[in-house]
Amino acid sequence: MLVIIASFFVIGEVRGNKQTTSQQTLLNASPLPLKSINDFNHLKKQIKILDQNMYLSNTVNNQNQKLIQPIYLTFDDGPTPDTLKILDVLRKYDVKVTFFMLKNQMESYPDIAKKVAEEGHAIGCHGVSHDINIIYSKDGTALQEMQQCLATVKKVTGIDSKLIRVPYGSAPYLKEPHRTELLSNFQLWDWNIDSEDWALRSAPKIINSIKPHIQTVYQNNRTPVILFHDKSFTAQSLPSILNYIKEAGYQSIEIDDSMEPMQFPSHS
Repeated sequence: MLVIIASFFVIGEVRGNKQTTSQQTLLNASPLPLKSINDFNHLKKQIKILDQNMYLSNTVNNQNQKLIQPIYLTFDDGPTPDTLKILDVLRKYDVKVTFFMLKNQMESYPDIAKKVAEEGHAIGCHGVSHDINIIYSKDGTALQEMQQCLATVKKVTGIDSKLIRVPYGSAPYLKEPHRTELLSNFQLWDWNIDSEDWALRSAPKIINSIKPHIQTVYQNNRTPVILFHDKSFTAQSLPSILNYIKEAGYQSIEIDDSMEPMQFPSHS
């Protein structure tokens, strides 16, 4: 039987900004805070969801042994043929993650997108163009891209998702009115650890780079949210990274709509 400790933290600003943490009770916080709770029945439902999906920062057994440290692995720009390699590794380690997919990639590889869904991973959208000069070219274009992308998620996988991640993150490019339009309609997520797989392009370099970042983020009382991409070298790096995560006591959890999204500070 698990005993739950009411010790949580809130994700704050990223990219070098110092963060102020606070201890909160079980009723109003988690590593990724739940939305506002309006009544007791809804509170009980949210606590049940929280328990089932292991969102707690500290859960101990009767021997007072810590069981869970949450961590969120996310993958952008897919699906690609390399997504299958990533899925093979995730299946072997029994790990669930979140994929932020592009509309055209889902249309090019629908069977891979379906497989991601069938294996229980969360799916969000990364847009259509992946070009800041297009997605923010005029009012409403960012909203339209995400609507089109999420409609494709529904059509291809059957998943009705509200999760999005804009290309290159929400700062500094996401300005008004795009920010308000997106935040009013979707759950917009950024990250606080960039694996830099897109630049390093080497499994050993990715592994050596990311481990210290995970330690630093968690020591600063923030839940690690890691950015990866659907690439072969990323798939090659995952066994070592997942072994490290397991040995360090982390639990990888997919994102869902019950969580308050983690976003970069707005510079609008």
